[in-house]
Amino acid sequence: MPIATKRRNIEKTAAPIMEVEPSPAVLQEEEAPKPKVTALIFSYDNAPGLRRCLAALENSNDRELLEILVVDCGSHDESPGMDSEFPNITMLRLPRYFGRTKALNIGTRTATTENLFFLTPEVEPMPTTIPSLLSWLDENSDVMAAAPLLLNTEGEPAEQFYDLPHPGTGDAIKPVAVDKTAESQTVEFASFQALLVRKYFIRGINFLDERYGDFGADAELGWQIRRAARILVALPRVTALHTPTRPAYSPSAKNTIEADRIHGLATFFGKHYGFFSGLFFRIKCILKAFFTGRLNLAAALLSGAKIDGSQSTIL
Repeated sequence: MPIATKRRNIEKTAAPIMEVEPSPAVLQEEEAPKPKVTALIFSYDNAPGLRRCLAALENSNDRELLEILVVDCGSHDESPGMDSEFPNITMLRLPRYFGRTKALNIGTRTATTENLFFLTPEVEPMPTTIPSLLSWLDENSDVMAAAPLLLNTEGEPAEQFYDLPHPGTGDAIKPVAVDKTAESQTVEFASFQALLVRKYFIRGINFLDERYGDFGADAELGWQIRRAARILVALPRVTALHTPTRPAYSPSAKNTIEADRIHGLATFFGKHYGFFSGLFFRIKCILKAFFTGRLNLAAALLSGAKIDGSQSTIL
């Protein structure tokens, strides 16, 4: 008999279907806007002013577009610890008073934005000050720097705009008045009390010339802007509050400051009007110091002293 074989019926079963809730779509986090301006504050022994200045900056419109950087030049008051009160700022603490020019260069190299708002603690910007200055630069490519009008509590303008120094006028640098009703006014140079500058221009001139100490780099910047056929403007309708300080300098400190100022002018004249122009100006100032009995000043001028961190005098 044939062998009967049994067919096995194998039932094929499908894998069970499991209902799983779909994973929620991953939302892309919006990137925080990058700062466009660095408020670069040169600070020394003026904690009350620095506190007011920082509070005003924190209240700026478009605060998220603003980087705040303080370069403290060896202050002896509470200024170096101000970042504990204002945690959203960056504090650079220098061990000594190296002078404004070197300090601003250090801050410029540290800044992460392409626009620098040079500032002193005596100035309190309005909420619209920095956005208005930045808007002016954005709309005028030939403008390399713009300054607001500094007003005191009585509404009177501070000294901040000047004609460039010239050997013919010596050390007589007189302020230039601006029309408070004008939208803008071209000026030859403005102090670093409050000045918005394009960073690429600073890099293009290889940063501020450190042959200057405390005095002269602002005039040099004005010269370089004019030399490049660009413009520096005052914007009288854009204002900031100015509260000047009256530090009580010792006689030796006054000599150091005056020697630095003369050194700055001599450097400027020698650089732009010829070596002998700067030399003659320096000799004239030395003789004047001798004949007026200011022998310590004369000695400082003979040595070529300037404020650059090497001075022994505490300002």
